[in-house]
Parts: sequence; structure tokens; C-alpha cells
Amino acid sequence: MKSYIKETSLTHRFKGTIMMKDMKFYGSATVGERGQIVLPAKLREDFDIKKGDMFVVIGNAETYRIGLVNPESMSTFLDQISKQIDTMKTKIKKK
Repeated sequence: MKSYIKETSLTHRFKGTIMMKDMKFYGSATVGERGQIVLPAKLREDFDIKKGDMFVVIGNAETYRIGLVNPESMSTFLDQISKQIDTMKTKIKKK
């Protein structure tokens, strides 16, 4: 499974709404009886997703958005945020 965290954001704000850019439409997925969904084959191929791969599932019920993030990418993102917070704390203490 590939990791896709980039230093630049994949989103931008437009009139208070986060819009996704550089996104590709892969089709649709239906929720089955047991709550499972099947990801489109081309998406699995492009992202090198294999049977048994695990994802962190994130979402916002208010905007009806769901995202799948591989754990390595989430860990990298959280590390970056943590470093930024530490930098801010240091700057605040210096004042």
C-alpha cells in the first residue's frame, strides 16, 4: 500500500467549504448486508491496495464525507502536526 502524504494540502477553501482538487472519480460502491463496501478495481490498482490492508476511517457526518487513510500516512501527518504544535509552543514561551 502506498503512502500519499504531501507537504502541500490537497484541499482549498472556497466560501467556507473545503473543496477537493486533483481528485479522480473511480465509480461508486454499494454498502452490502454486513456493512461492507467493495472499492473499485482501478482505485485498488492505482493505490496498490491489497487484501488485508488496513485503513484509518475518518469522516464528517455534517458534510457527509468519508475518507480512508492508510496508517503510515496518518502517522506521518500526526507527526508533522505535532512538530508544528511544538514549534508554536516554543515561540509562545519566548514571548
